[in-house]
Amino acid sequence: METIDTGKISSILGYTFKNENLLQTAFTHSSFANIHNLQSNERLEFLGDSVLNFCTTQFLFNNFSFSEGELSKTRAYLVSSEYVSKFIQKNDLIQFLQCHNFNPRQSTNVMGDLFEAIIGAMFLDAGIEECEKFIYESLNFSTSLITELQTKVRDYKTELQEFLQESGSLNLAYKLINKTGPAHLPEFTMAVEIDGKIYASATAKNKKEAENLAAQNALKVLNNN
Repeated sequence: METIDTGKISSILGYTFKNENLLQTAFTHSSFANIHNLQSNERLEFLGDSVLNFCTTQFLFNNFSFSEGELSKTRAYLVSSEYVSKFIQKNDLIQFLQCHNFNPRQSTNVMGDLFEAIIGAMFLDAGIEECEKFIYESLNFSTSLITELQTKVRDYKTELQEFLQESGSLNLAYKLINKTGPAHLPEFTMAVEIDGKIYASATAKNKKEAENLAAQNALKVLNNN
């Protein structure tokens, strides 16, 4: 049975493992481990999940004065399989995953689990500081990224509704005013209508995000009046 190319993987990760067996295990899916009587990456994934959450929490807490709710929502996005799998996809690390009878490229969850297993292996090999460095660099943690994400996780629709309730305006509606782009990559433009008048609009890749951005723009207009 062939082993994975740990040298090439280490080059991609920017870290050389002292114990290459940890890296080997990190890239061993349970479907492969079960038929070859090997240890799967599930325990490393469990450990890596906790390390990822801790490092992400520490970064957000130390750098931003978000509310508890905003911190939770931002962290949830940054540690999600949808987000962390981008690093695996970008560097095609999934090609090294030892698995059996399925295509791991079709599963964001499998790629997310692999990312966590890598972190778990790195933690056992080098400790928390090396993990922190790897997470920040591989996931592009920066003030500009978090500021951008804050707009996505902040609930401007609720803020707008509360603002209007205090001012006595209750007739709030969101309307689709345009849809562009191909079927597989559409963009939606949503408008905020208050008492029959359109106050603001915004465009995004889905209606929910467009509505939230439109609500943010409407709040700016109302606060300037």
